[in-house]
Amino acid sequence: MTDGYVSSFDNSTLTTLVCDAGCEAAIAKLRDTVSTNCGEITELVPGLPIIGLVDLLWSNWNQSCFADPNTGENCNDVIDAFPDVDMSKLPKSDLCSYCNVKKLALMQADAYTDAYDDNWQSTYKYVAQTCNISVSNFDSTPSAFNVTVPSSTSDCVSGTIYTTKKGDTCDSIALAQSVSAATMFYINRNILNCSSIWPETNLCLPQKCDSVYVVQPEDTCIDIAVGAGIRTQNLIDYNSQLTWNCSNLHATNPYWGTTLCVSAPGGTYTGHAPNTSTSTGSEIVNPPAGAKVAPGTTTDCGAWYINDAGLTCTQICLMNQIAINLFTEANPSLNKTTCDKDLVQGNSYCVNPLDGWNWGSGANSTTIPTPTISAPSTPPAPTQTGIPANCNAFYIAKAGDDCGTVAAKFGITKGQFHEWNPAISSDCSSGFWAKEAYCVGVSGTSSTPITSISASTPTSTSPSTLVVPPAPTQSGIPANCDAYYVAQAGDDCDTVASKFQITKAQFHEWNPAISSDCSSGFWAEEAYCVGVFGTSSATSLPTPNPVSTGSVVPPAPTQSGIPENCSKYYIAQDKFGITNDQFHLWNPAVSVDCVSGFMADEAYCIALS
Repeated sequence: MTDGYVSSFDNSTLTTLVCDAGCEAAIAKLRDTVSTNCGEITELVPGLPIIGLVDLLWSNWNQSCFADPNTGENCNDVIDAFPDVDMSKLPKSDLCSYCNVKKLALMQADAYTDAYDDNWQSTYKYVAQTCNISVSNFDSTPSAFNVTVPSSTSDCVSGTIYTTKKGDTCDSIALAQSVSAATMFYINRNILNCSSIWPETNLCLPQKCDSVYVVQPEDTCIDIAVGAGIRTQNLIDYNSQLTWNCSNLHATNPYWGTTLCVSAPGGTYTGHAPNTSTSTGSEIVNPPAGAKVAPGTTTDCGAWYINDAGLTCTQICLMNQIAINLFTEANPSLNKTTCDKDLVQGNSYCVNPLDGWNWGSGANSTTIPTPTISAPSTPPAPTQTGIPANCNAFYIAKAGDDCGTVAAKFGITKGQFHEWNPAISSDCSSGFWAKEAYCVGVSGTSSTPITSISASTPTSTSPSTLVVPPAPTQSGIPANCDAYYVAQAGDDCDTVASKFQITKAQFHEWNPAISSDCSSGFWAEEAYCVGVFGTSSATSLPTPNPVSTGSVVPPAPTQSGIPENCSKYYIAQDKFGITNDQFHLWNPAVSVDCVSGFMADEAYCIALS
């Protein structure tokens, strides 16, 4: 489909294929199907009727495939062969031909594009007068799409309007104004051709970037990112036309220009979002005074947003840098599909749920208990070797932390921190990574760290040891759940139930936050209950070693020596068919025991040319 008139394909084979009668019949069948099944759904989005999208396709097909009734030749090919002269010098046989007049009539009747503009209207009038053709009305057909194109600064997010001049292209404007060429093309429907923009056209400019870059023929996204000192993912985030793996870096150039943003459009956010209380990192912030906390919203929260009915859920999430899934989980009164309607004016919503806010249905996620636990605590995230068995408090490191700041945060000395976490180098340059758990308190010390998990006492019907979920969970999971599974990409309710030999009904009973058709509430990297105390499911799966009813069931065979209270497993894989020695030879910065130098989100060599 196109925004303008469809001209010759310049390819007879393609023209024959597209203009086959079977293709027209298929479009007609599609229209009947859409009309029958989507008749009550008048619009896909406001102003865009669903049936109109099919009619647009059909209109384009008609423009592509109309033919001279006498010769049978494709009219666009006939017109394409006209001499390249001014209209006034065009032979009358061409000017007044069936194909030329029919093209103008099709353009005028087209209600699905804005190709028939003032210039084409003048052309049609000239042809009608010269060829003595009777046309009662030369006005364009009203658009079938009731959509208003932004035309004023009030509709332009950046507030910057640029008026084009002769010779302007998307790239020339983007370079001069320090913006993304593709983004400018996207938000201005009046750009039909990036390489040739009509003079005196008003364009809304996107948010400016501090740095832009013109793509060169041999460039890759990695090259561009390294040169700009950013991550490849940043480059993709700054330029929304790029696919997730950057495979279309060069494919987009002829259409949307070659100028990319290599810094954040609009600059880096340094302030606080409106109506959002100040976050203090890992510290709980009390709900805003005078604002009602939305029903069910967690109070293990580092930042709040008071709804003043001025923003949508998407805007709230963008301003506070929180994923929509996490936002609706932390605020269960909001449904992801109806979030905007669910927002209540005056209510406060959590926009920074703290680590561990929803660990287990038996966990108290609203308060931080006084750390008087003398028994060992279960780590809430991956740990390294050497942590004392009597560690009773853990902290999950965040980006920006270091050994000194963590020690100070929990009132312990740096010496104690290194004693309890011996895998970390003395200068904290290796062995200390974000998203891993570190010991910040042991039984018998006078420090008062915040424990990561506060579990309620199990009922008499539950196992003697409360099982700590190995990943975030949703509400409603039974307190006596004794086996969890962390969903992976590609899983669904049926595959998980089958994997653990339970019925689909049991899976939904133990995980009531998941919809009956598994279309919502089921996400990868979250833990789901696959067994409860008293059932024979999940824990009856064969494993080489006995597993207590208070432990998570291993998802594959295990070796001896694994603690009975292990709460999280990873299935090791020989993924790339190389030996351990080869891996270390090609990646010498990784220690022999893999304790240091091996970190998430970094690339490692696994093959040589």
